[in-house]
Amino acid sequence: MGTLFTLPVVKVTVLEDRALVERRGEVPLSTGTQRLHIQGLSPLAVDRSIQAKVSGGTISQARIRRTILPVQPEALREHRTEVSRRIAELEQALRSAEAERARIEARKRLLDSARADLFRAISEQTGAGQARPESWREQLETLRREQTSVDKALHDNVKHQTALKQQLEETQASQAFAEPSAEPRLDVQAELEVGHPTGGPATVSITYLVPCTAWRPSYRATLSRDAAGESVTLECEAVVWQRTEEEWKDVELAFSTARPTLGATPPRLQEDRLWLRDKTERERQVVEVAVREEVIQTTGEPGAAPREDALPGMDDGGEALTLASPHRATVPPDGEPYRVPLFQFTAPAKSELLACPEQSVLVHRVARFDNTGPSVLLAGPVNLVRTNGYVGRAQLRFTGKGERVKLGFGSEDALRVSRTEDQARETSRLTGRKVTTHKVRLFLSNMGAQAVPVAIEERIPVSEVESVEVQLLREHTKPAPARVSEEGIVRFELTAAPRSQQELAMDYVVTSASKVAGL
Repeated sequence: MGTLFTLPVVKVTVLEDRALVERRGEVPLSTGTQRLHIQGLSPLAVDRSIQAKVSGGTISQARIRRTILPVQPEALREHRTEVSRRIAELEQALRSAEAERARIEARKRLLDSARADLFRAISEQTGAGQARPESWREQLETLRREQTSVDKALHDNVKHQTALKQQLEETQASQAFAEPSAEPRLDVQAELEVGHPTGGPATVSITYLVPCTAWRPSYRATLSRDAAGESVTLECEAVVWQRTEEEWKDVELAFSTARPTLGATPPRLQEDRLWLRDKTERERQVVEVAVREEVIQTTGEPGAAPREDALPGMDDGGEALTLASPHRATVPPDGEPYRVPLFQFTAPAKSELLACPEQSVLVHRVARFDNTGPSVLLAGPVNLVRTNGYVGRAQLRFTGKGERVKLGFGSEDALRVSRTEDQARETSRLTGRKVTTHKVRLFLSNMGAQAVPVAIEERIPVSEVESVEVQLLREHTKPAPARVSEEGIVRFELTAAPRSQQELAMDYVVTSASKVAGL
């Protein structure tokens, strides 16, 4: 039998779906080899993950031992809630009522015996000529009064017992929902074989993995304006859950994106044969094309497309990242989310009113700023706040250090934009060349009392084959666009006059050769 100790939890590294718990403390050791039992471990501790260290000594063996502690009968009487105390009071009152009923029934039997003896005495004395009617009348009246009192007491007792039993059944039924049933408790201990050459106090630490815990990043972005200009304050928090049955009280918390259990193997080398063949007659005459939606794949401002077929997790850019909390925290094992602050920074920002009519009729306040924080920004939800309060919630994509962040801080109620599009198709009778003309009309309304600058972004297709050409008709596009990106984003910059409506025109043509199919 070894010595029993308790080591507090001092540090926890939370991974995506598990946590690495470290317990550390000072333990008095004797010279030589001895066995230590560290109690209080989580029942979910992974056996093969346990590791132990001792300062100035050696650990020859470390394992986790589990023991089921049965529930003692007297432990059932430990009233933890008001419901259990009420049940105990009702049971005690019911036992007292049953004892009172037994006493009343014994008294009733005694009165019945006295009544029988009195009737026998009356019969014998009457036969012997010793009649005493006055005495007999008095004795019968006394027995009648006592009998009536006993019957009433017995009736009241039965009624009281029935009420107590009903109350007890109702309280016991509510206890099934208010309190969990008493079950045997699982005692988990770490058993260590420790060797120390000199003995004395030594620092012992053990680490082990536990499941049923997770964390995800969360942000709060505040857009503010002062005399120096606009700025965005971004606060990063870690939202952590744990249901490990051990409390992390005043511990150092670190949050990691590492995936230690994710197996990775190099791809198997296989033959990849390339074959040459002549084009078919249709392939010589027809070029198959298709119109598809494409997301700009990059980190930072535009963001990457979400992977809907993947399990929910964290995007860390492919490199494991560990974020440490600057302050100690307490996380109870109740499965509820707890927020732990990680870091915050304030960066100068530039905001503008931006409209994307193809997606929404609203005009949003969009702010751009650089990630000047101490770490990369993991993908996660962000609460958006302006001077007048909370304005909404968005999703922040993975952003590296120094990269540009783009966030929308709500819409402007006084601004609206609408969009219409017409198409006209023409086919040349001689060459078979097809020309499709797209006429886009945008209407910007400002119902406010002040003039405001507004940026509008539209898009045109981008061709990847020589047989298809896309051209913006600048002479029919009014006002002239500020710029046209390589990805086909056409940007207009204008000023919306107060209580006015403006019309914007954008025309472009898609020209395809006669052998193009699919458009």
